[in-house]
Amino acid sequence: MRSAGRSVLAVGVALATMGAAPARAQFVIAETETLSFDRPESWGMKYYASLALLTGMGVPERRAAGSIDLGFEGGYVPQMSDEQRRIGFNGTKLEDVNKTSFFGRLRGSVGLGKGLALELGYTPPVEMGGATPNILAFGLGRPFELSPAWRLGVRGYGQIGTIKGDITCSAEEAAAGSDLQANPYQCVEPSKDESRQKVVGLELAAGYSGASRFKPYVGLGLNYMDLEFRVNALYANGQVEDHNLQLTSGTTVSATAGVSFEASRHWRLTAELFYSWLGIVRPPSTTSANEGFFNARMLVSYRIR
Repeated sequence: MRSAGRSVLAVGVALATMGAAPARAQFVIAETETLSFDRPESWGMKYYASLALLTGMGVPERRAAGSIDLGFEGGYVPQMSDEQRRIGFNGTKLEDVNKTSFFGRLRGSVGLGKGLALELGYTPPVEMGGATPNILAFGLGRPFELSPAWRLGVRGYGQIGTIKGDITCSAEEAAAGSDLQANPYQCVEPSKDESRQKVVGLELAAGYSGASRFKPYVGLGLNYMDLEFRVNALYANGQVEDHNLQLTSGTTVSATAGVSFEASRHWRLTAELFYSWLGIVRPPSTTSANEGFFNARMLVSYRIR
């Protein structure tokens, strides 16, 4: 997800002047650029940060001090169309972001007493489809009883981590060699790009807390994202070495709707739909439009005590 400006000029000159044989890098790009939050590159960063948001997967419940839940959460990763993937160079270059259709993490929570519960989630650095995430998430929630059958929950949460992968120059492009159709930017090798995220958020959720085993809920979240994308690519037949760093930050709004099923005193299954509104300005347009992120998630958890 590279910037325009000097990067475009360097690539253009290199592609126009390169010979048939690989050349030593003539242009080294190592700039830091702060992007508006609705630039195409920023939209790509917040799209995948939204995927990892630690939603409540239910309404916070009153937990006894020391009670422990352990579980696994999995979610569908929507695959972008070619139009959506055109986010590099301010919306003019296709980027290889469709790495996997599944996102998963280990998840647990512990009751702290006085109605508070601490949540932790971790996505380990397991490579899937060319992308390697490493994301730690945490949350703190408290319930408020609205009536004997309905409950309101308040949660604060955050996450930090990285996603590494060959986004700028994919392995497929590099393997295509001098084929300009399959490798238009003449990538020499798969890039080693890295996306970093720091996110904090606040979620309000309301749901049914009566005697039924099925407990539906809805939620609304406000998220502040501090994101960056570091390029590590060699292209233009080896004439351009790109180490550009892009920074962006801003807020997003998200919504959830789901239902938890208490299979037994220990086992619980939760299914959730998630949506986040994400603004983007795609050239030649100069106005921001919403291209939101939508997916389905599921959590299987076991209460130890």
